[in-house]
Amino acid sequence: MKLKWVVIAFLSVLYLINFTDKAIIGYAAIPIMEDLDLNYGQWGIVGSSFFWFFSIMSIVGAALSDRIGTGKMLVFMAIGLSIVQFGALTIYGLPMLVMCRVLLGAIEGPFHATAISHISKHFVPEQRGLAISIMNTGSMIAKFMVPILIYMIGIYGWRMVMVFLGVLSLVWAVLWLLTFKGKNERNIVKSESTIVSEKVKWSEIYPLFLSSTFIFTCLALFMAYWILTWSFIWMPTYLVKIVHLTQTQMGYAVMFIGLGSAIGGILISFISDRLLKKTKNLRKSRVLVAGPSLILAAVSFYSTTLIQNEFGAIIALFLGMAFVNGMFPLAPQIVNHLLPERRGLMSGVLLGLANLSGIIGPAVTGFVVQSAGDNIKTGFNYSVIMTATLLLIASLIFTIFTKPDKPVKKISSSSEVVNL
Repeated sequence: MKLKWVVIAFLSVLYLINFTDKAIIGYAAIPIMEDLDLNYGQWGIVGSSFFWFFSIMSIVGAALSDRIGTGKMLVFMAIGLSIVQFGALTIYGLPMLVMCRVLLGAIEGPFHATAISHISKHFVPEQRGLAISIMNTGSMIAKFMVPILIYMIGIYGWRMVMVFLGVLSLVWAVLWLLTFKGKNERNIVKSESTIVSEKVKWSEIYPLFLSSTFIFTCLALFMAYWILTWSFIWMPTYLVKIVHLTQTQMGYAVMFIGLGSAIGGILISFISDRLLKKTKNLRKSRVLVAGPSLILAAVSFYSTTLIQNEFGAIIALFLGMAFVNGMFPLAPQIVNHLLPERRGLMSGVLLGLANLSGIIGPAVTGFVVQSAGDNIKTGFNYSVIMTATLLLIASLIFTIFTKPDKPVKKISSSSEVVNL
């Protein structure tokens, strides 16, 4: 087996652990709310707290990974996750729950950008979309584990399940070190520069961040992450309280919807990679594939407020998550094209800014649902309509105005040199 596929396998497993670390709070939402006596507004704060330092650490950690090596950064994150998850045994109130979620988010922040940068060392551009989407199937596998996790929560309690996830992170770190011991990190892709400059001129950086390509890609990804955050913070509660599934049925529904996410991500990435190979044009292959997919996702989520039966609601969520999931592997490839030699930095800034939606989205949803009082169905429907509308607007702007193949104008005057 080629080394690059071993790397993908390891990253898929770590993504599975990371995703489950984030999502377990949603699967255990009702038991935790009952145990700690939390209302929907407070639950929105709990969901939001994961992202309070997630974004800034995504930027800082990804830039650091360019310096110390992406492999070392991944190990540090895995060990950090273990320590925080063991802290679940101390959670007996809202403050400690929020603190653990904040620390967990800070440690997980750099993962996606670091993993994408690590993948880029092993795969040529025409293969990266598919490679990243395969890594992202870790989230699908995590959703296949939902019925097991819900069973474990019922038997052992949500605290012990979090400790179990901490053990998995520690095992992953040990196996990674044993597998790649003595193997130096290097960029095997010969078509791109393998030299990372220690210093970068600010004049070369900020025009890229202010370009329409970066801004509108970030806007669309912002809303895609809003949807993703909703799916693991609020969707389990939505399925139980609004769609009227049991806890066990909810577990299988989340698993089925996760299958849609994986299928959508892989299929959309496959189509995009084939178009890039054929056209060598990022707008045709990336933007005009991801943009329409997000538009269809918005329509799917809006339809959940109109459908009156359980099966129809689950199918709508299945389609919505499938269409949204195609954006995650494609967006970093669009902005990385702007500065290939600093992929960690470009992906880190993009993902850091986009993940700010994780701070806003859960809190806004909690406020809207709590404001509806006892009529939580109306509250949930209003929050879904609002989210679908924002996603539709962002995806239309992204599709129309993002042109990554157009050169970005650079400032000709001398500027300060910064370390990044």
